Amino acid sequence: MKYLFGIPFLAAIISITLNFILAGLLALTYTTLTKETPIATIVFNLKKPNEFQALIKDNKGNRIGLYTINGDQWQLDVGFYKVSYIATVLGISSKYTLDRFKGRYSNINDANTKKSKAYKLESNKLVDTFSFFFDTSYGSSTYKNIKLNTLFTVFKTPTGIMVREKPITRKMDKSFFTTIKSSISF
Repeated sequence: MKYLFGIPFLAAIISITLNFILAGLLALTYTTLTKETPIATIVFNLKKPNEFQALIKDNKGNRIGLYTINGDQWQLDVGFYKVSYIATVLGISSKYTLDRFKGRYSNINDANTKKSKAYKLESNKLVDTFSFFFDTSYGSSTYKNIKLNTLFTVFKTPTGIMVREKPITRKMDKSFFTTIKSSISF
């Protein structure tokens, strides 16, 4: 008879433990499947109308290159190498290579008649060598309008790439009058 009272208590402990485990796995799955990792940043300077210089850096802030492009938009192509869903849940992330960067025109007539140039950024030979570790490979591309004084950050997600942009604010040098005024403390 004394064991009958212990069974519901034991069942409750097991049930609570399983709920915590399942909640933890759900949280792990959610964060893994919604993870955004920055892979590159891009900043533009105007050289002349419809010609821009783009500085691209990797996710560690190392310079990938300085490229001259034409158009009113930019485009980044990324080779995406996706691991299986189970591997993703276990924390193994998809791999990528920054394949190509180029200028782009929003007007299709300009795209067909005006100057354009593309640049190869990285090689994907290593990923090709170990392709049997990946579920699938595909290209993912993004493009945006070119904006000066804007930092474009390209993110890798479990399903492709996306871009967020942030205005770059430049510090203005204090004028002599402002410096004197602040030191007098009016």
